[in-house]
Amino acid sequence: MLIKFGIPILAAVAIGFGAATTIILKPEDRLTTPPNPPASTTLGTDTVAGLGEFQSPGEPIAVGSPVSGVVKAVRVVTGDTVRRGQPLFEIDDREALAELNLKRQTLAAAEARVRRLKAGTRPEDLPPARARVEAASVATERTEDLLSRAQSLEATGAMSREEIRIRSFAHRVAKAELIEAQSVLARLEAGSWAPDIDIAERERDQARAEVQQVETELDRLVVRAPADATVLRTDVREGEFVQAGESLRPPIVLARAGGLEVRVQVDEEDASRVRPGAPAEGFVRGRERVKVELEFLRIEPRVVPKTSITGSTTERVDTRVLFVVYRVVGSPEQVYVGQKLDVFIRAG
Repeated sequence: MLIKFGIPILAAVAIGFGAATTIILKPEDRLTTPPNPPASTTLGTDTVAGLGEFQSPGEPIAVGSPVSGVVKAVRVVTGDTVRRGQPLFEIDDREALAELNLKRQTLAAAEARVRRLKAGTRPEDLPPARARVEAASVATERTEDLLSRAQSLEATGAMSREEIRIRSFAHRVAKAELIEAQSVLARLEAGSWAPDIDIAERERDQARAEVQQVETELDRLVVRAPADATVLRTDVREGEFVQAGESLRPPIVLARAGGLEVRVQVDEEDASRVRPGAPAEGFVRGRERVKVELEFLRIEPRVVPKTSITGSTTERVDTRVLFVVYRVVGSPEQVYVGQKLDVFIRAG
């Protein structure tokens, strides 16, 4: 009996339970509001869609160091607004300061040498020179008198020829010493020689140029802002060693001051539909679609491989894009450099 009636009863109960469960758990079709509503353009249906990105006017400025060295001080942080010429960071300058002090001492010595030459002869040097001329003149007269007497006695044989030659040589030496003393006196009375002054002035100018060269090197150790800008990223700290030249991660990245721009990627399949001056509007991505008014600036006349992607599963990454640049009209709130937005461009 149990087998005859029990199994059919259990089967009927299982069928009923399954039918009831299916009816109760059947999903209901219900319209819900998406968390991120899609953008809706007012430019009509004939538009070209592209991925846009906020950027500063022009391209970001990757500020590097002209010389390698240890960072002495960092003067800015991310988000600061800087003026043209404002210091960003400084390199250790102790070696350059020591060299500058040495060059300044050399310049001071060269300037002193020029002043000494231009001042001419010291007044106290003239009397001794005149006295030497007088002494040489007296010696010359004395030897001349002795020679004259010896020559007058030569005919009588009272003076030997050898003695006469000795007195002649002494007279010649006295005359030479007189000429030398007179030359020294004339040089002292004439003052400094013009070519000597010219050489000293050139040495002074060279020393001054060396000082200016070290001062220039010292100024290069202070890295300054090349333009009015905003600091986008600061990737340098005190005590770190920075390398001169190009770097994959520059110490500081700046964004030029001014209104924001939007750089739009248009797939190459739609590139021919975009015309210069085409109106466009953008919608910032987020839970609230912020509309951004755009003004045409330029089309970059080249198609390049796509590098910035959205992350969508249907997005092609092996494509090429045309860049169209627009200026942001007005000052939309809560938008930042690097933020993405959907851009619609009216097709030509």
